[in-house]
Amino acid sequence: MTDEQKQQIKSENDQLINQKGFRVNNWLPILDTPKLRTVEEIKGRMSVMNAMINIAFEAPTYIIDEWIKAQKLTVFLSDSEQQILAKENEELTEEEINSLMWYLEALWALMWLAQMVDKLDAEKHVGDNMASLLPNLEDGDTNEKLDNIQEIRPELEIYTMLDYYYRLHWYCVDERLNGREPKLNEGQVYERRKALEWAFNRSNDWDDVEMGT
Repeated sequence: MTDEQKQQIKSENDQLINQKGFRVNNWLPILDTPKLRTVEEIKGRMSVMNAMINIAFEAPTYIIDEWIKAQKLTVFLSDSEQQILAKENEELTEEEINSLMWYLEALWALMWLAQMVDKLDAEKHVGDNMASLLPNLEDGDTNEKLDNIQEIRPELEIYTMLDYYYRLHWYCVDERLNGREPKLNEGQVYERRKALEWAFNRSNDWDDVEMGT
């Protein structure tokens, strides 16, 4: 992907954001994008997140830990996720539980990336069909639904969506810093951008994704 292509994508996204009534920053640069992660890495991250979300809904940590091990997904756990799994539920902090709840939005972005859903509208929350598309651990499902993913969207399409969310994230942060209420949910925009940033940067662990604006 050339800088000229990226510059064109920036211009088109700025125009789209303007049309939706959100402010843009013409000085915001184009993004650096190292090589995309492999399909296996992306499936692994999605699988772990889908499992960990259950803890936010009071599933016992030891049950989720056992499921992850049984599905051979331990290698995809981040350091913070391993720390959560090492605790009893009553030992979890409010921050840890909230972070797992936000996984819903990040996972939805990866589901879009993996072609499981058609759209990733910033103005809308996750679809009502989300749970039906994913393994249901409470029902005893294996990880088959995610294991069956064969390919992801083209790099250019993923980059275009990442660039769009990057610019929306700037808008949300700038509104907040200037005492205004953004017209979008900043947390939702942040989590989706984080998922797409992670997919493009192999050097950063899930816990250390660069999210500057």
